[in-house]
Amino acid sequence: MSSQSTLTSLVQHALGRLHGPSMPEPSCAVSRLGRWCGRLSPPRLVILSGEHVTPGIRARIAQTFGCPVTALYTLAESGIAGHECDGTDTYHVDEASAFLEVVGDGGLPLPAGVPGDIAVTPLANYAMPLIRYVPGDKGIWVDGPCGCGRSGPRLRLLAARSERVVVTGPNGRDLRMIDLAKLCRQLDLGVTRVVREGDEVVLEHRDERPASNVQRTVVTAAVRSLLGADLTVRTRLVAGGPSAAMTHTAPAAVERPGVPALPTSEEIATWARKVLVGERDVRAAVLTGSALDPASVSRFSDIDMTVVVVGDPYSEYWRSQATAMNRNIATLRVNVTQAEAVARTPLVACRLLSERHLVVGSLEQAGVVWPTMEALAAEGRFWAQTAENILWTRLTSADRTRTDPLRDAWLASRFGLDALRYKFLCEGIRVTSARSVLGLATESGVPHATGIGHAFAVGREHQPPPMAGTPEADRFLLDALSCVRWLWDFL
Repeated sequence: MSSQSTLTSLVQHALGRLHGPSMPEPSCAVSRLGRWCGRLSPPRLVILSGEHVTPGIRARIAQTFGCPVTALYTLAESGIAGHECDGTDTYHVDEASAFLEVVGDGGLPLPAGVPGDIAVTPLANYAMPLIRYVPGDKGIWVDGPCGCGRSGPRLRLLAARSERVVVTGPNGRDLRMIDLAKLCRQLDLGVTRVVREGDEVVLEHRDERPASNVQRTVVTAAVRSLLGADLTVRTRLVAGGPSAAMTHTAPAAVERPGVPALPTSEEIATWARKVLVGERDVRAAVLTGSALDPASVSRFSDIDMTVVVVGDPYSEYWRSQATAMNRNIATLRVNVTQAEAVARTPLVACRLLSERHLVVGSLEQAGVVWPTMEALAAEGRFWAQTAENILWTRLTSADRTRTDPLRDAWLASRFGLDALRYKFLCEGIRVTSARSVLGLATESGVPHATGIGHAFAVGREHQPPPMAGTPEADRFLLDALSCVRWLWDFL
């Protein structure tokens, strides 16, 4: 692929997503893309389509790429409906593709100079005929001849179509109906109403049966990634049968029985306790990891439960028990082990003892004790060598433009956090949770702590990722690599 065609595809992709949920500040996308495109031949023209772009953003695009910027008035239902006329801020209607009207409240056509709603009748869309379709854009007819000499009707856009907001999160970001409708359509989930009650978002749905674990997990992760990781998201099955329409009113809701998709640690522990109590070989069982910190949950996260037993943890019995438990909660990972095995992995022992929600028994009574600093340092040196090799291989891959920046951020945060954990633990500081470790590292002035914190936020999809192959994407891995080498120097 030539550099010019590569640039064209990048511009189309990035500028077409300027107003998407992952780009709260459009100028950031333009700046990042401009720095990347500096390595390639400059474009001769940038054509915008889809979303209505403000004059300020248009000027920024022109300045960044050093070329003219023009626009098309397009709709998915009709294709190209108009072409912008340079320097006039007006659009020439493509009369072969669409018939446009500016209408008032009663649907009557308005004359030139009177603003109203744009109604579109596509002329080339034979698969889905529409008559006087109103997409939500505002416009006004411009009378008189155009300076370019072209005849035909001219339109000025006054405001882009507004999106219907279903609910707004505490972070100020909106969940749009179209986004939720597309997601629920893919999941075959008939959501009828969404309400926010403090720090809880409730999705009511009408279906023949309660939402499955997969449905609830996916829709919960999507809502929390947009509105805020600290939110609790629940689904309710509403009486009345299936319904495909989403409205702001619904009959009285019926709470879904059983375990929710992303339950609290106490809910998981209560459920697991009923399963494990009475098992003679179980000495202790605890929850760790993301189940204890909802703000850390992402699509990469697992709910970890460690069960310490006597006897063979890999026996057919325990394999079947773990499999049965995993079926009940989405993303649950049940680890069955022995106290001796935990003792051979000092960092795991520290995390079990410091980040835990007790299910049954006692880790200490089961024989899991805090490891010595010598044991932690020995494991840390071996771990650092492995981590350095993995990060270096990832950083020097042949084609970095094809890697996933989101996964790089997650990988960097994982290795960076473990390096910080080993450092603090070897100093006698018994802190292992992600938030606590990052906070302590920042307060202590640890090198690259801020970078690891940023990787943590991006990897958990709380912030948008950079483009693949950019210095910003490489920075995640470089910061993690520096953290690992910093641990090497300390050990």
